[in-house]
Amino acid sequence: MSLVFPNALAAITTNLALARGAFWFGMVCLGAAFSSVALIMLDRSRTAGVPALAALLVIAAAGVLLKPPTGRRPVIIVIAAGGALAGNALYASILLPALRAFDSSDAVLLSLPKMAIIVFGAMVAPRYSAVTGVLVAAVLAQAPIVLVSLVEGRAPTPDIPALTCLIALLLTLGLLTASRDRTRSSEPVMSRAGRDDIAATEAARVEHITSALVHDTILNELAVIGTVAPGVLTHAAREHVRQSIHRLRPGAEYGITDSDVLGGDVAAAVEQARARGLAVTVGGEVTALDSLDPHTAEALGLAVLQCLTNVSAHAGIDHAELTVIATEAEVCVMVIDSGCGFVESEVDHDRLGVRRSVRGRIADVGGTVQLWTSPGAGSAVSMRVPRS
Repeated sequence: MSLVFPNALAAITTNLALARGAFWFGMVCLGAAFSSVALIMLDRSRTAGVPALAALLVIAAAGVLLKPPTGRRPVIIVIAAGGALAGNALYASILLPALRAFDSSDAVLLSLPKMAIIVFGAMVAPRYSAVTGVLVAAVLAQAPIVLVSLVEGRAPTPDIPALTCLIALLLTLGLLTASRDRTRSSEPVMSRAGRDDIAATEAARVEHITSALVHDTILNELAVIGTVAPGVLTHAAREHVRQSIHRLRPGAEYGITDSDVLGGDVAAAVEQARARGLAVTVGGEVTALDSLDPHTAEALGLAVLQCLTNVSAHAGIDHAELTVIATEAEVCVMVIDSGCGFVESEVDHDRLGVRRSVRGRIADVGGTVQLWTSPGAGSAVSMRVPRS
């Protein structure tokens, strides 16, 4: 899994958040203007305010059109821009003449729709640059006010609230752009670090499989050869050695797999142990092993084979017991012997049988291993794996 949130996805998420924020800010501004005009109409009983309210609704409709994903279509953007311009022109032509002589074009009732139109311009991203959209929207918001003011013989006055809104929005967009540029420049380095981490994890997994396989084949065969009487090896022993050497040939994935020669299930493990001279008594709910998926069954079989091999090589006896216990959620296989036993913590670090071939394999399939042993008291290994 990559450690980096892709820059493209981050940009999309940021654009959506910006569009939603701009939409609701604009709607609040238009709502405040609508409420103010409506209150003035109630107070002064003027019906002239009705067209002004309609003009505000037209501007609000333009904002609704620009909401993602419809607002990403060029035709919709043009229609929304035309609607905002027409609504703002109508609003200004009705409201500005009604203002008192000492009021100017920066009156708050004129500022609110202008701020709404300006922030609506940020909603055109990612179809177009949000900065461009904001600047075009600022022109659409201010141009009708200037024209109506000139017609009315009033000098246009800079609108401080709308200008402040414009500058703040442009600064916000500039900071977002700079942040994206920094993220884009660092993304290759972080992605490479993520790939290196994945490669290291995979290399550790392959090393684990390799160590377990070498231990289960070459080292086990050498241990068996070291325990037999001098002379010619039996046919069964020679066949196992031949299979182990053949098993390590190159050509499979990573040069190794476990299933071809070693069997891959508990039954095969028991048969191989018996072929080597170990008497294995099997009991319990053996049929439950059929409920395991192939990968889990293979890992369990290899772990059981290693346990039985340990009995043959180290327990000092020639018999062992295998018991299967099953529940609805898991299958437990126990390998028990009455041999010499040992202390696990005192086993040399380079001895990989229990650590890699048993505990490691069972852990890889989501299972657990418990080991009970002590010198002179034999050993019992419990391997629990989940059922399919």
